[in-house]
Amino acid sequence: MPTEYQRYRVLWPLVPAMAMVMIDFTIVSISATTIQSDLHLSETAVQWLVTAYALSTAAFVALGGRLGDIFGHRRIVVSGVILFAAASLMCGLVPDSAGISVPWLIAFRVLQGVGAGMLIPSATVLVLDAFPGTERGKGLAIFFIVTGLFTAIGPIAGSYLTEFWTWRAIFWINVPVALLALIEFRFAKLNDVKRPSRLDVRGAVLIVIGMSLTVLGIQQSTEWGWDSPATIGSIIAGIAVLAAFVAVERKTEDPLIDVNAMIANRPFAVDNLLTFLAFGPWLAVFFFGSMYFQVAVGQEPTQAGFSILTMFYSFFVAARIGGGWMDKYGAKKPVSIGFLLGTIGMIVWAGELSELSHPETLIGMLLTGAGFGFVFSPLNTDALNRLPDAMRGQGSGVIQTFRNFGSAVGMAIMGTIVAGATDLSGAAGPGNFAAAMETAFYVGAAMLGIGYIAARVLMPSGKQEGIE
Repeated sequence: MPTEYQRYRVLWPLVPAMAMVMIDFTIVSISATTIQSDLHLSETAVQWLVTAYALSTAAFVALGGRLGDIFGHRRIVVSGVILFAAASLMCGLVPDSAGISVPWLIAFRVLQGVGAGMLIPSATVLVLDAFPGTERGKGLAIFFIVTGLFTAIGPIAGSYLTEFWTWRAIFWINVPVALLALIEFRFAKLNDVKRPSRLDVRGAVLIVIGMSLTVLGIQQSTEWGWDSPATIGSIIAGIAVLAAFVAVERKTEDPLIDVNAMIANRPFAVDNLLTFLAFGPWLAVFFFGSMYFQVAVGQEPTQAGFSILTMFYSFFVAARIGGGWMDKYGAKKPVSIGFLLGTIGMIVWAGELSELSHPETLIGMLLTGAGFGFVFSPLNTDALNRLPDAMRGQGSGVIQTFRNFGSAVGMAIMGTIVAGATDLSGAAGPGNFAAAMETAFYVGAAMLGIGYIAARVLMPSGKQEGIE
């Protein structure tokens, strides 16, 4: 086991690598109105800039975790960093032509997601393996707090780059961050174990197609209509392909995801269900929260960036407390409290939106941020602790699949509510935009409320014993 110094030294290359991935979930949100205006994008197209990234990350993250098991997690993280940086550079070089800008941006946002899908599970496993079982809650909490800090910086950095330089720089900034991570990798000593096996290409294809079709139907329902055969057919086909994926994986010798083992491991399955519910509102909160302060409140991007940052004040405090509770009491206590706080917070926040003011939304934002902070690290740590070492890469990929698929589905559902009532340019008026957001936030609160009930009923109580 590495010394205490070496454990934390592992974070030096992994934090910037993970930070640029997490920043890209939020940095685009603050610049969305500027990108939409500059490239003349529809409201659905600008939502796809966020959804395409979350969806491709979800679709490829299970494959990324499996590749880490087979080829080594360090190698896969490095490959993911390089791909992510290259795709980021190309996003910033998108032509101004309206005909090519949408497919160009979405294509390279998808490639960014592929890079993120390679990087996220392997980075998490490398951090986890650097700490003994009794300290993993603290170790991952610190990792997520630091990367969360960079996530919080995303809206601020994006607002300044957009307002005082160009929105294209929100993508270019990933290149120097990637170089920093790659330099640090040369000096870090990582506990990395390879477990060579056959790669399940068939499973990878099925999960990508199934997730893509499901989210496509939900996201495009605003333009196609919920009663459209295209909408209904896409969602049904996506669910059918995902069902086929589960059936195929249960009979595959070296599956992308060991479905049989995951189903048999009930606490792990529950953790993944809760991860899906927790992250359902997460991305949409950032996207539409940033839009709210610009469209409804009338703030400039820089001011809106600081406004949405309010959520992170309570997030950081709760994440540190939640990690300590995880090590001391087990995951159920912090996760249950987090879901309850998040539910109350989003209900309060939704009711405050009609005031069209940042101070009036303060209580809801702080409660919501605290709720997410209590949930994320303990839930992730608990899930990985339920698995043997040989399955942690694959298991991390599964967790991140549920996490990012939840984000994509939540963004699509809440996005259709907002887009169905008003366009993102605010043409229908700040009040109408706020009212549509209020409905969407109540939906997000419902997801977290279901999560609270599931956590109380399904999660085992107490601290895990015999953690490897």
